[in-house]
Amino acid sequence: MARAKLSPKDLGRIAGRIADRAIGQIDFSLRVNRGDYRRRWRTVQTVMKAKGYDIGYACGSELDRTDVAWITGFFDPIVERYAVCLPVEGKPVVLAGCEGHHVVQEASDSSGCDICVLKEFQISDEEYRNVRCNSIRDAVHKLKVGRKPKIVIWSPAELLPHAQHDMLVETFGADSIVYDPLMLQLIKYEKSLKELRIMEQANKVTDASFRAMLAVTVPGVRESQVAGVGDFVVKALGAHRTGFPTIVTSGDRNYTVIGPASDRIINSGDVVSLGISPTWHGYHGIVRRTVRAGKDFTPAQRRFVEAVEGLHSTVFEATEKAAARNLHANTTDAAGKEYLARTKIKNLKGRFVGLKEPYSYLHNAGCSEAQEGYGAVTGDFDRPFGKRVSLMLDCALVGFEEHGKATFPCVYAVVEDSIWKNGKKAGIYNRIPISPQHLVANEKPITKKDANRYYKPLS
Repeated sequence: MARAKLSPKDLGRIAGRIADRAIGQIDFSLRVNRGDYRRRWRTVQTVMKAKGYDIGYACGSELDRTDVAWITGFFDPIVERYAVCLPVEGKPVVLAGCEGHHVVQEASDSSGCDICVLKEFQISDEEYRNVRCNSIRDAVHKLKVGRKPKIVIWSPAELLPHAQHDMLVETFGADSIVYDPLMLQLIKYEKSLKELRIMEQANKVTDASFRAMLAVTVPGVRESQVAGVGDFVVKALGAHRTGFPTIVTSGDRNYTVIGPASDRIINSGDVVSLGISPTWHGYHGIVRRTVRAGKDFTPAQRRFVEAVEGLHSTVFEATEKAAARNLHANTTDAAGKEYLARTKIKNLKGRFVGLKEPYSYLHNAGCSEAQEGYGAVTGDFDRPFGKRVSLMLDCALVGFEEHGKATFPCVYAVVEDSIWKNGKKAGIYNRIPISPQHLVANEKPITKKDANRYYKPLS
């Protein structure tokens, strides 16, 4: 099964062949347009008016970009922080720094929002010359609101920089400001059909990039090289960035659970967890899997991985059932917990014991991979799913209780896919098989026969 060590040239050729195979399947014309953004603004403004809010405020950075991205189309921030102000009537104004405003301008051209350049958003120790800056008062003037507006902050308090909070308090007064992140989160949770279609394209990119990563997961290759192959395919197929640094963890690096790729060389027999999340036209796909480099899993390792695969199947089938019957979403969480309660495998001491999941199984996705702030399905999510939503199904098990001390034959294993739900129907976007070990170290296409059995085209 193992192939010879691959050179960088070999890696590039494999990535290029797989990207060439996939590029004809991508609909590059599908994107959010100005009409879509205006409809979003009106939807939010209707709720603002009902709640007595005059200006909505959300901040953003390269880490927490979902809210501003959804309102303005600013999907690709770089370096500086930024924010958006949406008035109860009219178009939003993006507050940008002295350098980053050039990038914001590109987004404003596509969505139709305005821009104000504020020194408060520049890199703190830089000196910018020949830049005309506005003040927060200039931005408020553009919004055309009354003299004492009510400001709603949509960013969670833990994400809003203290300096921005102080700027708002100084400008409007503490009594004029309220935090209501849930307002915007609930609106964004319900997706349009176009958003689901964009995520379908994102997951085509995901499948191709992940297929390339599997092809080069061989002994002698560095984790960073495997990630680089995936990242090349991501960019070759039109995705601008990723929802998180591409994950490749081999051997003992699986103790990191979601660690980004390092320069560690993958050895024969290493268990390797892989994950990639392309950001395509602002929206995210996902695939994560665990495989073994150079060899098949041992029987004991296989049983551990199969337990994860069984958990994935159980939770997805519960999701299908909840969608079809309009059941509370937390029935999926209960199904996963019941599966684990009755599933026991041998630990390294030879005893049959239960398994532990590290986190909940389903979370919301959209302009972020996992930072939407609402929609993670826990035992407390005692209501049905939204009518039209996107979810990430993330099922994993840890084989240790203390870092560096394994209790099971695998330290960690994961199966994660992206789900669409449209009315009473639900399906998985991804064609990558739930168990992809046979695709490691080769370039075989994924056939209809061995594709993910829960894959369904969006309908």
